[in-house]
Amino acid sequence: MSSHDWRWKINEAIERIRTRYEFIGRKTGAPFLALVYPPGVETAVLKEWRTQTGALRPEIDVRTVDALEVTQGVIAEFGVENVVSSMANPMPGSDPESELGQLWVKAVAEAVKARLAESGPGKPAVSLERMAALFPATGPRAVMQCLWDSAQSTLNGPVIVLIPGHNVGPRTYAFVGSRDEFMYRGDLL
Repeated sequence: MSSHDWRWKINEAIERIRTRYEFIGRKTGAPFLALVYPPGVETAVLKEWRTQTGALRPEIDVRTVDALEVTQGVIAEFGVENVVSSMANPMPGSDPESELGQLWVKAVAEAVKARLAESGPGKPAVSLERMAALFPATGPRAVMQCLWDSAQSTLNGPVIVLIPGHNVGPRTYAFVGSRDEFMYRGDLL
């Protein structure tokens, strides 16, 4: 993917938010818009994304949820030493990586719902960023599924998920280039 491709995707996402706010993901019943970009250009993507979303104000208030901050908060809550110890020496029958992934998914989903519930100057939208923090324990699809399962009627705005990886097919992307995830709800750029 050239640098032109991710810039086009940002422009397309901004245009959809501006002109089709109420219709994002409606064909599949979930207000998700995923923007897949090469992991190596994340800093440039986030800089351009934040500049462009800032121009949507005050009509549309795009609020950020940083997955890296959320996952670090979960680890801090349990203690780094405890997390590392449970990974190195799992109890019989446990799957610490999967359990940690479930905690992260729930925490990210709760952060998204909280940001959408905040009052603000315009129509709310959430930008879910730095999703690579979830790898390898889980991925963006699990977060979107959790949001859909727990709050399908309470998501009062679109959730734009910035996914490091590349598109594999019309509804499939490779998260951080190594885990294929099928996106059956929402729109994929």
